[in-house]
Amino acid sequence: MKRILIALMLAGALSACGTTTGGLGYAPPAQLSRAAATAQPVAVATFVDARDEKPNWLGVIRGGFGNHLKTLESTRPAVELVQAAFADGLRARGVRTEGGGAQLGGVVRKLYCDQVVRREANVVVDLAVSGPDGRQVFARAYAVDRVEGSALALDTGVFASTEDLRLLLERVLREVVDKALDDPELRAALRI
Repeated sequence: MKRILIALMLAGALSACGTTTGGLGYAPPAQLSRAAATAQPVAVATFVDARDEKPNWLGVIRGGFGNHLKTLESTRPAVELVQAAFADGLRARGVRTEGGGAQLGGVVRKLYCDQVVRREANVVVDLAVSGPDGRQVFARAYAVDRVEGSALALDTGVFASTEDLRLLLERVLREVVDKALDDPELRAALRI
């Protein structure tokens, strides 16, 4: 009987470990600054991954000793998700993203979520705007860090949800996109 109980406990612990894949989408806020009627189209250029992680890696749920219990990865490279979020953010504001004058590109410095007890997500993106001639006319870093949950939470370790962690990272990425695209100086550089 003891052996069966131990085997069941080991099977349960091992089944809690693993990798979950998912994406990060963008949904515009209820109130957003629409582009002017004279807004120029903006081409969303390439984003570069400067993280020190695998291209699809998003985050991890850790055990009490820092050991990886559950890994969260994206279905496609994280920089593509960031690029798509900025394109969706521009379109939500009424800006055409095909052809056109200015180009918006960037470097993804951080795109990360983690949970030991509380859930944490960090996104840092360096954005650059280039004119039609290819010269850079604007550059700025945008960052958002969020921590959620209680230090006395019961949904930690093997009981933690990778979906809750993914949703937090998605909200933080959305905040970075909105923060950037609502920045008056970035909007002036993009002519929107």
